Amino acid sequence: MWLFVRSLYARFFSKNHFLIKINNRILDLALSALGYNNYRNEKESGELFFIQKYLSNKSISLCFDIGANVGNYSKLLLDNTKSNVISFEPLPFVFKKLSVNLSNYSDRVVLVNSGVGEKSETLPIYFNENASVHASFSNEVKQVDYVSNTESVMINVVSIDDYCRDNNISEIDFIKIDTEGFEKEVFDGAKETFKIIQPKFIQIEFNWHQLFRGHSLNKIAEMMKNYRIYQLLPYGVGLVERDVNKPEANIYHYSNFVFIRDDIMLN
Repeated sequence: MWLFVRSLYARFFSKNHFLIKINNRILDLALSALGYNNYRNEKESGELFFIQKYLSNKSISLCFDIGANVGNYSKLLLDNTKSNVISFEPLPFVFKKLSVNLSNYSDRVVLVNSGVGEKSETLPIYFNENASVHASFSNEVKQVDYVSNTESVMINVVSIDDYCRDNNISEIDFIKIDTEGFEKEVFDGAKETFKIIQPKFIQIEFNWHQLFRGHSLNKIAEMMKNYRIYQLLPYGVGLVERDVNKPEANIYHYSNFVFIRDDIMLN
């Protein structure tokens, strides 16, 4: 029956430009309900709900915020959990704002003025001083129509594996990765950490940027064999498990996915 309805709909609602515009509006609404393009704030994105529902009531002691920018996400973690937070921000002028914004949490936060990537090295980061949240170590993401990274500067980059080894870190509860298209490189530089330390939760932003990088969520997830993958839904609706082998879990629109270790029970 459903195949007949779908066929009938396609036959009559593909006839002209006006109907196609309606279809695009319907698609936009459906994507939002599925967890895509909800980016205006942490409530809409589902990120605040995840912290309050699944992190605040657990005994967590260390979180990584990779791509901290001015510290809004780090502050959510610090305000809603008892965890210590290590915040990584590469751009020097943004790092200064991060330092000021988190100055009241100096006993629980470590601020690292460095990028995070596949290995410890020096790389150019591309940015626009008026839109620092879009800064990226990938110049390809300038093809995203709202990205206008016209400036660049050389930045020190460290891998998660090297950072954990150098700082004798043997346990991590939560890692948030928001690196504007550089997420796969962060994963590639954390293979040892994901294998040995096995953080309980890993949150990744997946977006249009990945299209121009040639990275699918499926490809990123290949190294996460002992994790289940969930997508955050808007406004505290919850989170839903996704099969990354299916195309609908690899849509190149803004969304947040959480890798949850197999032994961690959700309640």
